Amino acid sequence: MEYSSSGSLLDTRNAPSMQRVDNFIAFIREANELLQKATDISPANQMVSDVFNHLLLQLRSHFLPQEVQAILNNEYIQINQQKLQDKLSEVEFLVELRDSREICKLGGSVLNIVKSLPNWNSYFSLVSQELQMIYQYKRQKRNTEKLPIIFVGSGPMPISPITLHLLSDAEVICLEMNDVAYDASCNLLEHLGLGDKVTVLLKDGSEFDYSSYSLIFVASLVRNKQAVLEAISRTSTDPLVAVRTAEGMRRIMYEAIDESQLNEQGWRILGRTCPEEKLVINSTLLLESVTKSSVSS
Repeated sequence: MEYSSSGSLLDTRNAPSMQRVDNFIAFIREANELLQKATDISPANQMVSDVFNHLLLQLRSHFLPQEVQAILNNEYIQINQQKLQDKLSEVEFLVELRDSREICKLGGSVLNIVKSLPNWNSYFSLVSQELQMIYQYKRQKRNTEKLPIIFVGSGPMPISPITLHLLSDAEVICLEMNDVAYDASCNLLEHLGLGDKVTVLLKDGSEFDYSSYSLIFVASLVRNKQAVLEAISRTSTDPLVAVRTAEGMRRIMYEAIDESQLNEQGWRILGRTCPEEKLVINSTLLLESVTKSSVSS
């Protein structure tokens, strides 16, 4: 497969809607078959890297609602979506692992180093939106005391926790259950001189005791989000949770939260961030515990 940097293969915005749908499904089919067969899905495999980057480019594009529905309801997509997500998660993990190790070779200030990352603008925009949403809610209903932030699923390249710290000046405690990611992120944070501001614990977020914390972030690649939310609800007295999810076509790559179940599980959606075309793929739901918030008030 060959793709131009402009995304010409699928750049069919002016084409009839069904033609665009057919083109995208064909691309997903080809990408999935490549990823399932490849023995090496690391950044060293240029074909895999090209497919992954091209998919990111496409998912940042605008799709009409009828196009999204037609693609997500396609039989091939529905049968293979979970397997594709699993492979894409592996690819993203390996890209972050490489980047984390490469950054440890660089010198300079923390800000200059993170600003040099290819996706810095995307992370900066997403985290800025999340903090703005949180601050607005805190001003309305909560105190503004600066407490440590818990970030579940920080991965080998904890760019979101680093950005959270840089923008809020709060201490961030990361929970990471993968030992390779744990080692890589600890080395990176020490290299950046952030080891006492952004720390990492080798913990499963679904088994953690959140009783000492009230502001928790859950990363998009966390696959057991419901179990993590259950642990938060069970152990935190008044939690405010920013959980990343996916909307529309972006559900091809990331698991979406089943919002219909949140209320049944005792959560209220306070707000949400929206994806930004050509920049941010994820969206974030801000949740509070319905039962506990009513008791505390």
